[in-house]
Amino acid sequence: MSVVPTILLIAFCLQGLVKFAVGFLVPYRTRIKRVASYYGREGRIISVYDSVTLIMVVALVVLLMATGMQYPGFVTGLVVGMPTIQVFFHRFSEPLPAEKTPESPTPPRKLMSYAIQANPGAAWREILFMTALFAWALYMLFEGLFG
Repeated sequence: MSVVPTILLIAFCLQGLVKFAVGFLVPYRTRIKRVASYYGREGRIISVYDSVTLIMVVALVVLLMATGMQYPGFVTGLVVGMPTIQVFFHRFSEPLPAEKTPESPTPPRKLMSYAIQANPGAAWREILFMTALFAWALYMLFEGLFG
């Protein structure tokens, strides 16, 4: 694998690990203020972030295809990743208490963000699984880059 996709993958893995750490190490009030600011101005920051992330993911897939992607591994990643994220979101099924509910009207993605911030531990199994995968992936990426 070439250096560019490896560096992008390392960045994504580090971002994933930092997100999980923030969810458990940063106090709720600090996290929720940050999340609320992301949804200011009609959620434009979230929309820009989503667009940039999608562009980077498409670029990664194109780079992987151009450098001889191993299709069984790629398909396995899809089959593992997508249901894991789905199950992660399904863990947040409890209604939020009034003091932790965002103001109305509330777009679904904002409500989900607030639910995750209110109780990140609800998805501890999925977070533990994804953390292990990110750690293993970082090890393998660095091994491939420097080993």
